[in-house]
Amino acid sequence: MNISIPKQIELISKSIDKREIILVDDVVFSGSVLRKIIKLFELYGVKVVKIVSSISTKEGYEYFNKTLEKGIETNYLLGEKNIDQICERDFYFGICGSGIMKEKDGEYFKAPYFKPFGDPCERASIPKEFEISFSKSCLERSIYLWEEIDRKRNEKTIIKDLREKIINTDENEEVVKTLKKELRRL
Repeated sequence: MNISIPKQIELISKSIDKREIILVDDVVFSGSVLRKIIKLFELYGVKVVKIVSSISTKEGYEYFNKTLEKGIETNYLLGEKNIDQICERDFYFGICGSGIMKEKDGEYFKAPYFKPFGDPCERASIPKEFEISFSKSCLERSIYLWEEIDRKRNEKTIIKDLREKIINTDENEEVVKTLKKELRRL
């Protein structure tokens, strides 16, 4: 069942007694996604007072320490020479919590870090000359994963069955069919 990010935040806001919360994220870069989430919580009268992360860039660290009441607490501050921090789940299609949140026509979607859904050069520092071969590899691994999931479930997974909406997909199409179609297009 797909529940949009704004709807999730609305449901969370209505289900908590506290009007001040702390957000937790694995990695904070610029903080652009967290800023959108903070604004959505504000619409429901919930104030984000602090962020806790495993890893943060200096940019994200400085921004949230200036803008949030209790700032940001992180376990590891990336040095200036680090160009990226990646998580394997970001390179699989349809895995809950993977990719980046994108807004399109007022709705929020997830975008894995590979073509045609996301930009591996921007999101994962993949050199431009490898973006297509890298994306094909991610699509192939995702196809294998979802074929195995379907086989174990003895049922085809439909896009709308995923926990998060994926950008530029048909919610009524099978996951494996979508992935194979996009692989042929690349």
